[in-house]
Amino acid sequence: MTAATCLGVMLAAITAAGCSQVLGFKEPRADDETPEPDAPADTPSVCMPQACQFGCDPGTNECRAGKLWIFKTSASFLGKGFGGTDTPPNVRGGADGQCLASYTALYSARQCNTNRVHAILHVNSTDSLSLMATRYTIPTNVPVHRAEDDVLVSDNWNDLTSSTIGLRAPATTAATDADGLVWTGTNTVATCANWTSALSTDSGTRGYTNRTNATWLSQDTFRCDRLFSLLCICWPGGE
Repeated sequence: MTAATCLGVMLAAITAAGCSQVLGFKEPRADDETPEPDAPADTPSVCMPQACQFGCDPGTNECRAGKLWIFKTSASFLGKGFGGTDTPPNVRGGADGQCLASYTALYSARQCNTNRVHAILHVNSTDSLSLMATRYTIPTNVPVHRAEDDVLVSDNWNDLTSSTIGLRAPATTAATDADGLVWTGTNTVATCANWTSALSTDSGTRGYTNRTNATWLSQDTFRCDRLFSLLCICWPGGE
């Protein structure tokens, strides 16, 4: 074999081996390979409160399901006992304030917006039960649940306040009529003089929150010198 032939054989062997300090070849290494780009990690969704009508659910970081909460005040009042003696009378402010006090003490776990706590009450012709949804922007397309135990009471606000549709469950867990009585004024006539009177000769409409019949909100009227609670609604979300 000639010298040239030997050299060619040697070069071929070296090339096949892939490594020669003399000729500058080097063996391929795993860390010389261009790494594949990592797949982008899934970005967790972040709830944007301003995009959710009822705010964010802290448990899932998604929009909270729409729901109204209904409850009764723990305190009871004469017919003028919730703002009717203020100068000038502030019945709506007083009634909503009493609802807020009970909400704060008993039902704050429902995470209602404290600006969205209202008494279900006919105050006067410009602040009536029929105007409440518009006046206080109450959502009318979501179910109403008891704040006490999350039981479904009504499919929506309009059904709740209807005089022809009964409830799915009582608005409170009151065991008796006496425990469930609330001032409502829903017949628009018997309102204890727009909730400024505590006279036995004046009367106010009462609701029975332990009943489910269609007329539960305006079951009867009674004298204004007696003590009854208020019925309240609240919901989360908003400013």
